[in-house]
Amino acid sequence: MRAPLSSARRFFPAGPLRALLGLAGPLVAAAGSVPAVVPGAEHIVVYRQAGQYSAFPVFYQLPDAAPTLYVHFGAGVTSSHLEPRRETMRFTSTDGGRTWQRTTREVPNPAWATGSTRPGRYVNPGAHAWRYVEAARRGEFEARGIEVRNSPDGRVTYAYGCYVRTSEDGGATWQHTEIPVPPKALIMGFLDPATDLRLDARTLLCAVYGRPTANVRFYEAWLLRSEDDGATWDFLTLAADPEKKRSFGETALVEAANGDVIAMMRTEPALGTKMWTTRSSDRGRTWSRAEETPLHGHPPHLLRLRDGTLLCTYGFRDPPIGIRAALSRDHGRTWREQDIVSLRADGGGRPGDNGYPLTTELPDGTLVTAYYLTREGITGVEVTRWRNPWK
Repeated sequence: MRAPLSSARRFFPAGPLRALLGLAGPLVAAAGSVPAVVPGAEHIVVYRQAGQYSAFPVFYQLPDAAPTLYVHFGAGVTSSHLEPRRETMRFTSTDGGRTWQRTTREVPNPAWATGSTRPGRYVNPGAHAWRYVEAARRGEFEARGIEVRNSPDGRVTYAYGCYVRTSEDGGATWQHTEIPVPPKALIMGFLDPATDLRLDARTLLCAVYGRPTANVRFYEAWLLRSEDDGATWDFLTLAADPEKKRSFGETALVEAANGDVIAMMRTEPALGTKMWTTRSSDRGRTWSRAEETPLHGHPPHLLRLRDGTLLCTYGFRDPPIGIRAALSRDHGRTWREQDIVSLRADGGGRPGDNGYPLTTELPDGTLVTAYYLTREGITGVEVTRWRNPWK
């Protein structure tokens, strides 16, 4: 369904690398083996503080001369993902991620910019994610079929609804509009550099996910899509299993060099942790049936490199805990086991809690990946500087 701007959406449908690494055998001998660690990678701490849980960095490169790298994240009182008591941390780097300086400056994601047709205009769609109310209001939301959870601060929290924020002055001020959506029990967002994709001055995509029915553990992946620079929106389904045997969650989007849009989705651990993909050849209007990849881990970030190949970076939560990367040479159709590498393999702490990497490519070809990781009992935000090992 289509809605005007107060608005709504729809449903389902090795050789060179071996030499570089100095290996006598293949990079990955068999499924489940440990990929080689990328040589020469530099690991830099952005922020880690004992007694704080710092996670889920939002990371992007700004379109300035430096170029400036910008990251923001929350430092929480507890490790609960429902924790509302977080201090927002913002850091910038002008030397390719080698050093970081704290800042109070709020910088919008460059992917939200309309471009030269309307300079200064940004369009930011998304899901509200967790919203907190007094515990006495639990019944009010449950009566509407909305899933409610307990918050660590004694309140309750729910995740329902979508919005679009627009700015006409480069992000100095914002206008907020609700996007009407079909009835759902829970709607969640993800990291916007992974989920938000602008195809041109008018076409915007944003991946969200959630549950149609409260307290049923199966997630579906959905898409917000606009063809008029955020004035109206459609709600589409990227992937859903009507038999409720597989759950599709946090989703990354990228436009491949051939014009296809690729979506890669997290699946729930209890149902198999390999990520799945679906693709669109009509700019996000319709999507193929989802297919499994050999990439074991989650959640994904997709980046089209300057040479046209697709890079996926993702968290790996089984020993050795860390961050992995994979390459697709055919516009996201296949992801080969032998093209998987490790960026980090030294994480610790809770096995189910690390990762959420985001990667950018610097002008000199250096790749910088930001993520969170637990080491020595402290969960903090770090980056890795590395070179493309597949060249």
